[in-house]
Amino acid sequence: MRQVLFVIDMQNDFVAGGGALSFPAAREIIPFITGKVKEALSRGQEVLFTLDTHAPGDAEFQKFPPHCLDGTPGQDLIPELRALIAPYEGTGQVKLLKKSRYSAFYNTDLDAWLGLAPGSSMEKVSQVDLVGVCTNICCFFTAEELANRDIPVRVLAAGTASFDAGAHRWALDQMRGVLGLQVVE
Repeated sequence: MRQVLFVIDMQNDFVAGGGALSFPAAREIIPFITGKVKEALSRGQEVLFTLDTHAPGDAEFQKFPPHCLDGTPGQDLIPELRALIAPYEGTGQVKLLKKSRYSAFYNTDLDAWLGLAPGSSMEKVSQVDLVGVCTNICCFFTAEELANRDIPVRVLAAGTASFDAGAHRWALDQMRGVLGLQVVE
């Protein structure tokens, strides 16, 4: 049984003080997420870290200020997580996935890595736990794609955050009520 922990966009520009789109609630979930990552790695479980990644002039910058520019410190995983995963890089237990849109599936190799693509050499994922930011944007759209692929998902609410508290609550309710995902409060 292949279980994967998804850590969505825990990057300097969203989380670190002074990041282009950082917000206090993102920093509040760091201890919860680092605990889940430690737990998963100690059990031999795979952990996927998505990295929002943009080129200058990206169309998304018409909606949000420039952020997570490829190769900049803002695009990097926060130091608390980078330190945890350093011993595991290159082992196959940790995957860093650059993505340029809200869904981690858009123009990435995620279907193949999760064993969902025809001919994939990877064992099919059986369970995903999901944490990260922003609940109502990248977490929501990635969770929606997992639901449409009939992958059981547990959204760990204490490990999710948004700059908009109302949208955070709405997204958790939608994931539970509409997508049929397990939201663990």
